[in-house]
Amino acid sequence: MTDYLGYRGKACVITGAASGMARALTELLVDLGAEVYAIDRVDSPVPGVKQSFIADLGDQASIDALFTQLPARFDAFFGVAGLAGVHTSFLDTMTVNYTANKYITDTYLTERLNEGGSIAYVTSAGGLRWEFPEIREELAEFTDAAADWDTLVERTRAFDERHGGELAGFVGYMLSKRALNLFVAERVERFAAKQVRINAVLPSMTATGMLGDFAEQRGGMDNLKAASTGPAGRLAEPLDMARALVFLGSDLAGFISGVFLDVDYGMNALELAGVNPMRTRWTFADTLAKRAS
Repeated sequence: MTDYLGYRGKACVITGAASGMARALTELLVDLGAEVYAIDRVDSPVPGVKQSFIADLGDQASIDALFTQLPARFDAFFGVAGLAGVHTSFLDTMTVNYTANKYITDTYLTERLNEGGSIAYVTSAGGLRWEFPEIREELAEFTDAAADWDTLVERTRAFDERHGGELAGFVGYMLSKRALNLFVAERVERFAAKQVRINAVLPSMTATGMLGDFAEQRGGMDNLKAASTGPAGRLAEPLDMARALVFLGSDLAGFISGVFLDVDYGMNALELAGVNPMRTRWTFADTLAKRAS
């Protein structure tokens, strides 16, 4: 049988690989014959991974130590790990969800991905509308190509202080996902010069270990399900997202880069068509000003 997906024997690196959609992705890639390097705060429970690494994506030194142990070259990078922001600070949420991914991409992936390789980040439906000019302007200080780890940490703190110094972690979740979407778009040309593709998957609400946190933020599971089931009539499962990630990283998607794949069974399409109200076209400044008034 022809290996249309093209993963057999290829080295794939996955963050967050011990649980949720990243674990489902790890299982699929192992089954497809990939050499999977699994990263999380605990060892991967998936049989057949090439190697499992423990790392803290909120710590620059931990990331640097990790990349001394990973292969010098690999074929695919899947950035899946993230924080919901319900029980973590604004700074910690931004650091893990955005700063770590920017740092990994700019510091390591530009030189270590093989030609024909791919990068796929998991952002969120919560990061929609990043493309509107007024929202891009709000994100520019974070996607600045010259901003290193320390600069981004300081800018994150300053952003918090400009908005009262008490931004919730969930605000960091929304901001980080928008920033990561814009960052992916801004890196398309850089990676195209190396024949490497970079894309993002924007999941709708998914039944992972973070679901309880999101339900708490929404005022209970019933409220969450009422707002998040959409045309599918159910929440997404980790495998739904893993399949989309497998496709984007595969040979079948070999001419696809700069794509923001809504894996939501049409929820965003209904908003864009005006069938349902658009819930996410707001700036942080406007939203926080309304809360203060």
